Amino acid sequence: MQVAVTHVTRFAFREPVRHSIHDVRLTPRPGEGQRVLSWRLRGSGRRADWTDGHGNGVSTFSVTGAHGEVVIVAEGVYAWEGDAAWLRYPDQDTLPPIYWLRNGGLARHDSTLDAAIADFAGRAGDAGARVPLLHDLMRRVGELVRYRAGVSDVETTALDALRRGEGVRQDQAHVFIACCRRLGIPARYVSGYHYVEGAPPDAGSSNAWAEAHVDGLGWVGFDPVDRQSPAGEYLKLAIGLDYAEAAPVTGRRVGATAGAESTMSVSVTLRRVD
Repeated sequence: MQVAVTHVTRFAFREPVRHSIHDVRLTPRPGEGQRVLSWRLRGSGRRADWTDGHGNGVSTFSVTGAHGEVVIVAEGVYAWEGDAAWLRYPDQDTLPPIYWLRNGGLARHDSTLDAAIADFAGRAGDAGARVPLLHDLMRRVGELVRYRAGVSDVETTALDALRRGEGVRQDQAHVFIACCRRLGIPARYVSGYHYVEGAPPDAGSSNAWAEAHVDGLGWVGFDPVDRQSPAGEYLKLAIGLDYAEAAPVTGRRVGATAGAESTMSVSVTLRRVD
């Protein structure tokens, strides 16, 4: 199957700015059985490509001179074959699994999580039972944090989402990660795309899920919203300790009046083309 992606991010500034910089993590990291048939990334200003500490491809777009808008577009086609139950990735990790136990940021955990995962604690030390435990945990998170758009933002933490009992994919991924780390299981945040057969082409935004490390298998993905491990229809873009490290586009600017507003709009379209 082949899927075409068009991802447009637009920043509009209420007042012109003199200098803006945007870091873009929209370079695919295909898994086994996947191929990126074409991919093009373009944006306003001068471009510099680099790789961050997690192995994510980053493109930084820098605009100088007065401007009121920045537009960044990623578009291309990815394909997959086979019916593997979950995606493996051939690239080697830049960091050991223990790194992904760090407690902080948006996926920070504390004792308030313990009641939600008390019945998992006794199983967490059994390496042979790790995969069934993670699937049970994925379903638990989906029950504890129901999907609801518009109830959170990019600064919502896992603990906030758990208290509210509602959130978006980003929030459920953070809660899953926090629970894993609380249980001593390395876990990390993933941004990417998920094609769903029969869904409207304009899904509106990119996707997010989590990965947990399993000895002997490596990193295995878990999507608490759809309650499945990502397979070929999921295309990974970036990983991080949380959303802040794997966000598709982040930016900063100078030259505007303090407090001047800007708006960001995002449009993501996934369309089957084979």
